[in-house]
Amino acid sequence: MPGLAAGASAAAGGSGNFVASVFARYGFLFGFMAVFLGGVALNLTPCVYPLIGVTIAYFGAESGGPRKVVILALLYVLGIALMFSGLGVAVALSGGLFGAAMQNPWVLAMIAGMLFLLAGSSFGLYALQPPQWLMRRAGTARPGYAGALLMGLGMGVVAAPCIGPIVLGLLLMVQRSGSAVFGFALFFTLALGLGLPYVALALAAGSIRSLPRSGEWLGWIEQLFGFVLVGLGLYFLDPVAPDAIISRGLPFYAAAAGIFLGFVTPMGRSWRPFMAIRILIGVAASVALIVMLLNLRARPAPMLIFAPFDETGLASARDAGRPVVIDFSADWCVPCREMEHTTFTSPEVIRAASGFVLMRANMTAKDKQNDALMRQFKVEGVPTTLFIDASGRVRERRVGYVGPAEFVKYLHEAG
Repeated sequence: MPGLAAGASAAAGGSGNFVASVFARYGFLFGFMAVFLGGVALNLTPCVYPLIGVTIAYFGAESGGPRKVVILALLYVLGIALMFSGLGVAVALSGGLFGAAMQNPWVLAMIAGMLFLLAGSSFGLYALQPPQWLMRRAGTARPGYAGALLMGLGMGVVAAPCIGPIVLGLLLMVQRSGSAVFGFALFFTLALGLGLPYVALALAAGSIRSLPRSGEWLGWIEQLFGFVLVGLGLYFLDPVAPDAIISRGLPFYAAAAGIFLGFVTPMGRSWRPFMAIRILIGVAASVALIVMLLNLRARPAPMLIFAPFDETGLASARDAGRPVVIDFSADWCVPCREMEHTTFTSPEVIRAASGFVLMRANMTAKDKQNDALMRQFKVEGVPTTLFIDASGRVRERRVGYVGPAEFVKYLHEAG
């Protein structure tokens, strides 16, 4: 499947998230296993957990044998998978439209607002439940084959808000890959992991009539997801905040959240094995906080220094026979910030770039000058990195996040 291979390769090379790195380092098998296990783990999120009750109510009235129930449950899961996969294909086919939207400050602010809203539910400020009409229909509807598929499609829509952060990361991978096949496969695998427990629940629905009590441990898990959601919201706001103040504070926020979950929250104290896990997390967070506070006095890490782009400097570099790197970025660009903190501080990258002329074109302003630059260098979005050899020829054009190892490879090819 060449389309799938190309998509996975591009996504892995252009994303800084965990799943992309698994694809890049370990290949398809472990990459899709990571996505599948992530789908299974999504069943602990606050929006998805109530859907277990919907599933039990929907299949509880079924009087057919186990074989029929399994077929109905598989159709139910297939509906969830098709809903998610359609989203992945749509993003892949949209080309740069999705990426352009994700680089808009207003879009980033709306995403952050959505994440904060979901975090409020995780902290118990209000409840996010499936719509009442869906609960009523689930309790009275007979799960025919078409009905099971349609209910699964509906579950995909209802579950989407709570798993937004993970889905968003995968959407960015798909957008960077540009492969509809990869988008379909990625989201189909995620949805299979999300829906797998429902097959077992459907089989047990005849004897299980109500949800089990969640217990304090689930309350603690929901608080954990709440802190993760707040952190993700802050991360998306970082590009519109001055002087990268949010990204500098996020490690301290994570340590504070770990200390709260380990020592402060009352959730999960009644179960001793879980209490041991809490204490371990609290101690680790405390040690991390102390190390970070001590490192505040340390020297800042060296990083690549880019001069502002200008045509004269580019021509001078060509006349002098020096290779050039042009970094097209913007103040509100999230992957650009990732490269600032990872790629441009890598000692290997700094050494390999020592003979290069480094220039940065700041595309934050939407003006005629930047529009002309985008047309001249065929820039479709930020970040875009051009690696130009000593003769002035563009040897490599990379759109999206470029990790340290890749960056060094392109520097060697252009140098």
